[in-house]
Amino acid sequence: MDVPLPHHFATGHPLDPNLFHPQLHHGHPSLTAQNDFDTDPFQFTSPLDHQPQLQLQHRVAFDQRPPIPPPRFQELPSNVPGPESLNNDFTRNSTQPGQFGILTPHPQMPNQPHIHHEVLGRLQNEIDLRPVAVQDGGTTEGHFSNMKIVPNAPDLDTWRTKLFDVDDTLTLTEDQFQTYFPHIDNVYSHRSTQKYKRKPLVSHYFDCRMKGRPPGTAKSEDPNKKKRKRQARERDLCDVKIKITEYFPGARQILGKDAPAAPVSDPSTVNDTDFFLTPQPGNMMQGQQHSRQFPFIAPNDGSMGGEGMMRLTQSSADARRFYTIQRVNGNGANGKNDGSAGPHKHSLEDSDRIKKNSVLRHMLKVEKEKKKTETMADDTKSNQKTYHKKATGEALVTAKKHSKDHELKLYGSCFCPFVQRVWISLQFKGLAYQYIEIDPYKKPESLLAINPRGLVPALKHGDWGCYESTVLMEYLEDISNSYPLFPPGDAKLRAQCRLWADHINRHVVPAFYNYLQAQEITIQMENASKLQNEISKLIDVAHPSGPYFLGTEISYVDVQIAPWIVRMRRVLTPYRGWPEPEAGSRWASWVDAIENDPHVKATTSTDDLYLDSYERYAENRPNTSQVANAVNEGRGLP
Repeated sequence: MDVPLPHHFATGHPLDPNLFHPQLHHGHPSLTAQNDFDTDPFQFTSPLDHQPQLQLQHRVAFDQRPPIPPPRFQELPSNVPGPESLNNDFTRNSTQPGQFGILTPHPQMPNQPHIHHEVLGRLQNEIDLRPVAVQDGGTTEGHFSNMKIVPNAPDLDTWRTKLFDVDDTLTLTEDQFQTYFPHIDNVYSHRSTQKYKRKPLVSHYFDCRMKGRPPGTAKSEDPNKKKRKRQARERDLCDVKIKITEYFPGARQILGKDAPAAPVSDPSTVNDTDFFLTPQPGNMMQGQQHSRQFPFIAPNDGSMGGEGMMRLTQSSADARRFYTIQRVNGNGANGKNDGSAGPHKHSLEDSDRIKKNSVLRHMLKVEKEKKKTETMADDTKSNQKTYHKKATGEALVTAKKHSKDHELKLYGSCFCPFVQRVWISLQFKGLAYQYIEIDPYKKPESLLAINPRGLVPALKHGDWGCYESTVLMEYLEDISNSYPLFPPGDAKLRAQCRLWADHINRHVVPAFYNYLQAQEITIQMENASKLQNEISKLIDVAHPSGPYFLGTEISYVDVQIAPWIVRMRRVLTPYRGWPEPEAGSRWASWVDAIENDPHVKATTSTDDLYLDSYERYAENRPNTSQVANAVNEGRGLP
């Protein structure tokens, strides 16, 4: 067997005294220490060392050998051994006879293919014969990898019929096979695969699925084994067998004239992935037309071995796989002459009823996963609380009473505490008005015309509009002298009310949202203490016996804080564990007075509305509201 020597051994003439020595070659000291290294002193000794006359005869015979023919192909892919590696191992010429003339291989004759079986063996190692990785929407289902899912492939019906009949041997490019075979794989059932040590190809054998199958093996008793629903089908309804041969990159060069005919594409759709048939002398096209239709054909100038034949040069397409499909009924798929040579005994529609092809199964799977995802999203959405778009409870009754058109219009949202401030004021004063419920996350043009920022509450009186809850409360005080919220005739006390109303807006309300939106326990505890401290400041300046801020009647400061007192028990307690007021305390009497005030109750919805609407605040979801964003950013309330 020809054994190429390591590269560090010099090559030269067989009589070079630097290469041949009469003494023995002893092993290297560092190598002799290895147990598995053979240190036989004769392993590098030439039989010609002691016979100079034989050396001269061998040199003359070596120099008279016929020249080695040139390579059969003009180009080689990167993963196929190049001419240099072939010369180094097997095709030493007369100027480089090898290290030992006696080991030089016999010359290749000009009429013999310049292919050595060891080249094929090494090619099998260099070409990755395993399935290629899945790419861009491919699938690894079945016995071929990276199959494409193209639901509406061009000329699909024609291709399905052609791959179903297989009247002649079909040769397909890699792209054609990956595109169209998944549309027909339901017709066939894989039976065996044959690999070759000396050929760059693999053969897959399939039976028609209508051949039937037995009931199968006995059911497994293993509880961890997945049960497979498999039913027996009637046997021997069809005898068709097909053979799919998968040729690896570079196979056409290695096989030469034994390679199958290349697939022919429509010349109008020439691209880099097409193969072309080798033209015969006499039908070759000339000039530019020739170069367009046969872009990879070498000129017939005798430079390709002097045989006067046109040979196919390698292109980017030859670096890809291609496939042949042929019917082998009774033609020895397993070495047996069973079955008939005829076509299918049934129609393509019959096969489609037995099993769906890979493309249809994939599309159904995707659709099933899509529905499953949508169902999970719907379930999550249904379980996730959201804000309400309509008032409930007594607030709904009040909204319906004031749903008729009126020149004084209040734009509000049932869960908004700033809206409830103005709503309580309207109810307390007994003014006629129209309540318009809107979705604050879908701002109507009528609201934007009043407040370009789209915030509620907003008030429209005739052709005039305004916003901001504190401003609107004072406007209602100015247009109605009945049932005032400010103490009449006492400018100092009125100023005191405005001062503590400002304290509520600057300190109590932000502390409420900071406490509700905080996610860490330690921060929640800190914010709870801040909220209690800010409320304590109000209690310290309130009327000693109350129960309201100024005494026995509800006033401006009470309406300012009332919506947040309502939400402390309905929101802070369930989400953050806000404690109930201590019985008998000044704070307890104030909370009780607010909760039972008829005007507050008339504008308050049921508890579940607040629990649902404020979940997004409690979870601190992004963009919950402009108020929530301002709290997170440490800004003042909008």
